[in-house]
Amino acid sequence: MVSLDLAELSVRDANTQLRKLGEAGENIEVLNPDARHHIGVGLTAPVDVMVNGSAGYFCAGLTDQARFTVTHNVGWGVGDNMYSGSVVVGGNAGAIPGVAIRGAEIVIKGNMGSRAGQVMKAGTLCCVGNANFMAGYMMYGGRIIILGDSGERLGEDMSSGEIFVAGKVQDLGSDAMLTDISQSEVDSLCEFLDRYEIKAPKSFSKVVNAGTKLRYGTPEQPMRSIPFSSFSGTSSYWNPKVQEDVVIKSQSGRYRIRGYGGARPLPHLSDIGFRKDLQNAGSDRNVVNSVEMATEIGGINGARPLKLSMPVMIAPMSYGALSRSTKYAIAMGSAMSGIAENTGEGGMSDAQRDAAGQLIFQCLGGRLGWNIHDMRRADALEIYISQGAKPGLGGQLMAKKVTPELAEIRGIPSGIDLRSPSRHPDILGADDLVIKVEEFREATGYEVPVSVKLGAGRIRDDIKIASKDGFDFVELDGMQGSTGAGSAEVIDNVGIPTLSAIIEAIEALEEIGAREKIQLVLMGGLRDGVDAVKALCLGADAVAFGTSVIVAGGCISCMQCHVGQCVTGIATQDPEHEKRYKPEIEASNIHRFLESVRWQIAALTDALGYSDVKNLSRDDLVALTPEAADITGLPYEPAAGPSAMREKGINV
Repeated sequence: MVSLDLAELSVRDANTQLRKLGEAGENIEVLNPDARHHIGVGLTAPVDVMVNGSAGYFCAGLTDQARFTVTHNVGWGVGDNMYSGSVVVGGNAGAIPGVAIRGAEIVIKGNMGSRAGQVMKAGTLCCVGNANFMAGYMMYGGRIIILGDSGERLGEDMSSGEIFVAGKVQDLGSDAMLTDISQSEVDSLCEFLDRYEIKAPKSFSKVVNAGTKLRYGTPEQPMRSIPFSSFSGTSSYWNPKVQEDVVIKSQSGRYRIRGYGGARPLPHLSDIGFRKDLQNAGSDRNVVNSVEMATEIGGINGARPLKLSMPVMIAPMSYGALSRSTKYAIAMGSAMSGIAENTGEGGMSDAQRDAAGQLIFQCLGGRLGWNIHDMRRADALEIYISQGAKPGLGGQLMAKKVTPELAEIRGIPSGIDLRSPSRHPDILGADDLVIKVEEFREATGYEVPVSVKLGAGRIRDDIKIASKDGFDFVELDGMQGSTGAGSAEVIDNVGIPTLSAIIEAIEALEEIGAREKIQLVLMGGLRDGVDAVKALCLGADAVAFGTSVIVAGGCISCMQCHVGQCVTGIATQDPEHEKRYKPEIEASNIHRFLESVRWQIAALTDALGYSDVKNLSRDDLVALTPEAADITGLPYEPAAGPSAMREKGINV
């Protein structure tokens, strides 16, 4: 056994050696841990690790196969997202032990803190002592064994899995119920306890999901197709959309769920224009070759940056909201154009990873599909806080889309209306977020950028926190962004317009002198290269396209995203619908659209008098409406608007 002394080594150096020793098959002893965070993070070898003392947050987090023993206590999140392997803790555990585990065995010899086993998918979490409140909160599978008392709200909002309690069941959570336990289950529990030399109690109570909240009472039915272009009609009052909302609510008895973005007019990038006369834009046939557009994102803190052929990325869209074929097409199209694709919340598929030149791997509160192996295959990592279409809220995926295949990737029961958590189990504030970012960096050897996706809400505060917590870049999503499924009331009425979001973000960073310490990628209803150039002028380092990419790839905006019966095979998991989609053909269409964006960016940059997109600035813009002038602080010059430009023969 090799000894590593944390009195002499930093955790980062110790973890680097742990991984090397693990690959060599050496067992390891960690001395003087002194409750340091992240001990053993990222270890993926079948070796024994003895931690002599107490460990801090995320001990053994993001690991696979290793067997850990901690002689004393552990802090939050022991075994975070652990696949196979085990952890035995000789003392007590802090909050959320076994969070998001996917098959590991975790044994706490003392008591354990609140929300034990939150969003766990598989495996066993065992507590010899008492559990604090909300054990099994939002668990998707696996089993929890509590030999002492359960604490309050046991099994709160659990979707699946089993909780066995030998002591007192103090209180049941929402949608949890007591049920009978079979002899074979008792035998299995005793076998597990025997393996860890724990005396089995005389009897157990068993708690499972009651099945009353796994689906909405009345599923939303497909309605007549109203194309998004006319979704709100020409009126802001009794238009077709409003009428359809009323009908759907009369049938379902709840708020409406739908996909796509906001359907009411808001200030946007079309409300600002260019100060300079651009009638000669694009006259140079080789303008793409004469303008420098290559952009690096994510290298500010020393990680390996994303290298983009132009300041453009693909916005996060999940496999689940979109079909496998569509994600494959987008990945191929992004690679053809030399930009980066994003997994969204649905996990990473081999096909997507193989097709995408550069791929960002997104982590949500439910840790759906999240694992150490795909983290290491990614070119960047992203912590999802919220998105512009539903800031502060988690995602929704209707039961028709939660197929067995998708459920296996995400680690959830199939056929449920999936409402993913709005909060991360281990991030309750800015201080926790710092520790989470460092865990991701430890797990990947500090090699890949770590970003955060923020839905535009409390931008001034959020962007300052993102900078101070050390993110490499922010994907900032305004409320004109779209979703696969969300509350219509939220989509249309909550959040900050994209135009306001970028202004507030830049001003906030300048207030704390941090503009050069973090990069901004703007998204939320951006349509083309014209919008991209305006965003770059306002201060964005790059932009990301979502809806425009799927429209380029065949979306007809029929507003059936959420019900899973997309006729083009894009927003569906139905094989009969999906087989209509031709990923190779649509990848070429997406690529051609992205190349048109490239030409627009180059042509406008050149016409504004620059040879590098990094030279674009606010001085190149004017506001075309009083509202835009007030939001941006740009001079109000309506004469520079579309009608005036058309009079000069400029096509806008």
